[in-house]
Amino acid sequence: MKLQTNRRRRQRSKRLLKTFTYLACAAALVLGGWALGKVKTSGNAVFAATPTNSLQGQINTEKVMVLGGSMAHGWKDPNDDSYLKRAFTSLTNSTDTKWVYDDHTQVGGSPVALAQTGDVKTWLNQDKPQVVVISWGLLNDVYDKTPLNKFNTAIKQEIQESLAAHAVVLIVTSPVTKATALYDHDQVETYIQNEVADAHTFNSQNIHFLDLNSAMTTYMKAHNQTWQMYYGDSWHPNQAGHELGGELLYNLLIQTFGTGPILYKTGTN
Repeated sequence: MKLQTNRRRRQRSKRLLKTFTYLACAAALVLGGWALGKVKTSGNAVFAATPTNSLQGQINTEKVMVLGGSMAHGWKDPNDDSYLKRAFTSLTNSTDTKWVYDDHTQVGGSPVALAQTGDVKTWLNQDKPQVVVISWGLLNDVYDKTPLNKFNTAIKQEIQESLAAHAVVLIVTSPVTKATALYDHDQVETYIQNEVADAHTFNSQNIHFLDLNSAMTTYMKAHNQTWQMYYGDSWHPNQAGHELGGELLYNLLIQTFGTGPILYKTGTN
């Protein structure tokens, strides 16, 4: 009788040890970040079958087509990594959207000269971008004294053709330079205000104005800086200027659109 009792005790101890070992393994898996998939004891499910670290965002791919002059191209940056390219690279690196960068900048160009070629419509048809960035430095227009009526017509044409291709339009002012900060400031501001007025005529939710020049001016004042720290030449920022411009533009993009893709809103112009 005593022998049978001892045998039952040993069998019960083995069962308890087996159950404890099993639960310990399961707990280790949970602590490691994974829940077991339908592990059963006595016919009952113990844990859910879904990984606890299953926040896997879907990667989107979008194309941005860039229109602008030498500043938008990245002049005075060693690798032509402009403030625009840097901003969209940062979006690719920090969000679930991979941005394909389509550079159609024209060194020494202007919106009026580009409008006469018909190239924008051709590029839109070929490249099919989701976003079009219009970022003219405007100093060529100041120097050439481009009539405002011609400037307005050219900007409106770029906007209209982009919207017709169902692309979101971003009008982005350029970084601060010696010229925009000092002797050409008022003239540049006049062209900027005309761009804003032109955009408003479309009454579209798919047009956005991002004033990088003002954001950079505010940043420099807050940090006791001037354009001299970012001087490439009178018309262009150096590498540090493009870097700062890219960081500030990235912040503006996140503030405006969040971390998701930039989507064209149907039912609007």
